[in-house]
Amino acid sequence: VVLPAGSSGHRGEPMQIPFRSLLLLGAAALAVSVAQLPRNLLGATGLLLVGGILLAVFLVVDRRSSAAVLPPSVYHPGREKWIYLTLGLLMATTKANLYVPLLGQRLAHLPPVLAGFLGAALSTGWTFSEIASASVSKVRVVIGLVISAPLVMSAGLAVVAFTRMNHYNPTAVGAIWALALLVVGIGVGAGWPHLSAWAMKCVDDPAEGGAAAAAINTVQLIGGAFGAGFAGLVVNTAMSTGEPAARWLFAIFAVLAALGFVVSYRASRGAGALVGA
Repeated sequence: VVLPAGSSGHRGEPMQIPFRSLLLLGAAALAVSVAQLPRNLLGATGLLLVGGILLAVFLVVDRRSSAAVLPPSVYHPGREKWIYLTLGLLMATTKANLYVPLLGQRLAHLPPVLAGFLGAALSTGWTFSEIASASVSKVRVVIGLVISAPLVMSAGLAVVAFTRMNHYNPTAVGAIWALALLVVGIGVGAGWPHLSAWAMKCVDDPAEGGAAAAAINTVQLIGGAFGAGFAGLVVNTAMSTGEPAARWLFAIFAVLAALGFVVSYRASRGAGALVGA
């Protein structure tokens, strides 16, 4: 309410806020988040479909809007849409980490303190990996980091999924989980800085650079919301059917990360010019 009345763009034009696009995007994320609440699979599946439909409507509305969330280049032929899709997918996949402290206590029988620190392993790997990866400038290495990021994440998630619970030695299980989650963080951190730079450089019009930079954060937040909602749905469903929640959660997210390889490959095609720019 306040921004359109009292703010102006960098050229003195009134600032336009994409209310319709943001409302649809928020409603889609909310639908996916609420999908974890119903105790029957049919209701949860219906809410997931509603979220997907709202997301599709958002893309249609945002494309036709003069004030859009995503830069116009996303809707044109090219790599921009694949770059944002990779960013959103990587962020969504990390949200399996939300349930690590809970599952560490219930399934690996870790003390609460250790289970809490276990949840920080992914963030630690992400931080150190992103700092190291940001200094890489060789074209082939950068492209290799981006393409391999989803596969590295998938490998780490798969290790967590199929690590056998040892009730007599929970410390060993915690150590394996910590290393595997560290690998997951290393994977996302390796590709993230380069994907972010590509998103800002790959626009058709240099004037879109500001919108492209702002869209990175929006895609990150929405990807995280969808990932968190889907993770909650998997955990609740697994626990209600008596299946090991950790195995289902991390196995499904490992597959999701592996599918990201196709998206990251498409995002990396023709990236040599951008890396050297």
